[in-house]
Amino acid sequence: MNEQLFDLAENTSRSIFLTGKAGTGKTTFLNEFVRKTTKKHIVVAPTGIAAINAGGVTIHSMFGLPLRTFAPTTERIDGNLGMNIQDLLQHFKYRKDKLKLLREIEMVIIDEVSMLRADVLDMMDFSLRHIRRNPLPFGGVQMLFIGDLYQLPPVVRDEQFIRQYYRSAFFFDSYVLKNVPLITIELTKVYRQKDEHFLEILNAIRDGNIEDIDFDILNKRYDPEFEPKDEAYVYLTSHNRMADNINQQKLKKLPGKSYFYPASITGEFRETQYPNEEQIELREGAQIMFIRNDASADRKYYNGKLAEVKYLDDEKIRVRIEGDHEDYTLKKEIWDQKVYRLDNERNIHEDVLGSFEQYPIRLAWAVTIHKSQGLTFDRLIIDAGKSFASGQVYVALSRCRTLEGIVLKSKITPDVILSDSRVDEFHGETRANDKINEILQSEKYDYSIGKILRNTDCRWIGPSVENWYSQALASRFLDKDKARQLYTILKKQSSDMASIYDKFAKILIQKTRKFIQKEETWEEIENKASGAVNFFFRNIRKKIFEELKQFYAETKGIKGLKQYNEEIRTLIDDTEDYLNGLKRITLLDQPLFDLKNDATVSHKIAKTPSHLLTFQLFEEGMTVSQIAKERGLVNETIFGHLAKFAEQGVLDIERIITQEKIEIFRKEFDSAAYSTLTEWKNALPNEFEFNEIRLLINHFTYLREKKNGSLPEP
Repeated sequence: MNEQLFDLAENTSRSIFLTGKAGTGKTTFLNEFVRKTTKKHIVVAPTGIAAINAGGVTIHSMFGLPLRTFAPTTERIDGNLGMNIQDLLQHFKYRKDKLKLLREIEMVIIDEVSMLRADVLDMMDFSLRHIRRNPLPFGGVQMLFIGDLYQLPPVVRDEQFIRQYYRSAFFFDSYVLKNVPLITIELTKVYRQKDEHFLEILNAIRDGNIEDIDFDILNKRYDPEFEPKDEAYVYLTSHNRMADNINQQKLKKLPGKSYFYPASITGEFRETQYPNEEQIELREGAQIMFIRNDASADRKYYNGKLAEVKYLDDEKIRVRIEGDHEDYTLKKEIWDQKVYRLDNERNIHEDVLGSFEQYPIRLAWAVTIHKSQGLTFDRLIIDAGKSFASGQVYVALSRCRTLEGIVLKSKITPDVILSDSRVDEFHGETRANDKINEILQSEKYDYSIGKILRNTDCRWIGPSVENWYSQALASRFLDKDKARQLYTILKKQSSDMASIYDKFAKILIQKTRKFIQKEETWEEIENKASGAVNFFFRNIRKKIFEELKQFYAETKGIKGLKQYNEEIRTLIDDTEDYLNGLKRITLLDQPLFDLKNDATVSHKIAKTPSHLLTFQLFEEGMTVSQIAKERGLVNETIFGHLAKFAEQGVLDIERIITQEKIEIFRKEFDSAAYSTLTEWKNALPNEFEFNEIRLLINHFTYLREKKNGSLPEP
């Protein structure tokens, strides 16, 4: 199943909901998929703790989403209750690096999706479509949802408000998923429990099938007076306060003094996302549990494994892990707060913003249902009759390996077995376990062709050129005639390329259909795709990208053109990304780009030296004062620039210095030699300025060397 599921996610664009009962290996699949996939992906989760545990980031931080409830409407709504579409769009002002990252991703993985509200998923959809300039759901990104809808549901602050717009708060009732052919794949092999009868009871509770629940067998575990003696039990509670009270009471009853172990926090790490206590208080004899798997080769513990504290000092904690005969010295673990970034090769990397270093344990006489998700216990005390919400009875019971390991403080009755028909309906409509191979075979070729078409699609260039030209016309300092000439060229070229792309897309789709019907060979499709990739690279690089770069080189750094230059730079950057993307295109792992066409594609323009910009303006007829004003520089700097050209004999100094002054200086230059500007200044009449003297020295030095034949050969 897992291998087929990997192939389906990796080799098609189909969005998938991966689910399964507690202990079926959903987290294991997530870790394996992330390790093996070649798709550019990000991992997100609805809450900070879930994101840290999944090795990803929160949905809200990734997409810059506000915390208010979203109403998918353009009608005005009470801002105290939520926000509408116009309110939401104002939040999509991303930095350039975030824009590039989100335009590059091929897949978004959402873990613990049972806790994801429908309106938050719709906000993600709006964000991705906006950023990627793509009207398809999620901007064309493939989605992999992971979670169990029979476990903890989404937290909704104002149910009445959200019900005005959504059938339910579950993610599957979002508007975006109405337009997505989502399939549900359910992992069915349970690794946590082996007792078939216990599994039958758990499944019946999960599905809400009261008739199939053996309450007699279940309530044999009822013992309201039970108090653990020798063996370690964990008390499952519904609220943090209850768990904290139990743990503190048990801790204070232990003899000996308390030791305190603070976490080490570096960089940026939000307090709301701390994966453990900032300061752990322990005493010898304390019951603790591990909250991480042992990543070392020893595999001494797993998430949820119990232990007893045997020895403490300021620097060391020694524990006896349940089932072991020797003490174990704890080591601290590090949790990272991550952020995704795109490197120069367009690969997605995880950067660590901050870290949280602490012992991977917490007091474990009691733990909440929320914090128990993903954990496995051998012995539990459960009070399922107090404040247990939908799904919590199943979550609580399924944490334990065996029915014999459970003690019930209150009986489990039919009224606490809650089910949601909407979840059952969704599962029934989308379940596709028996269709994996069929979907894979029918869609993997479409997926490969779709990647080609997405990456060669150049129809965005035309509208982008229009945006650039509107900025050009709005600029007071730009040469409108030159801009108009370039616009005429770019408009025609982008229109031609778009028309060619439309024809290519139509032909490639036709050829794919013929291939599926065995009327065409795959080699013919490969040749056609390769030809298109190289055609678009050559023509768009030469006829659009290089033209834009050349025009930008003339305007870069000119005063008054900052806003305009940002617009043309964006167009150049986007075109560069498109061209470099063409070089990386593959069709079923076969590279399509011909290295004979290879050429470095970079927006970096050889920076025009400042003195050359000054000389260009001087040659266009501007005076020194006019150039200084245009470039935002002082007159002395402009004279310094022009002195370089006087030294080369190419400066028309008569435009700057009067003929009378030039003649006076020439006579002094021929009859005397001074080593400093100050000496020259003292020797000349008072009306000579230092800037003029420097120009004249360079000019006449050039003439003398030319006369003597001492200038270097060209």
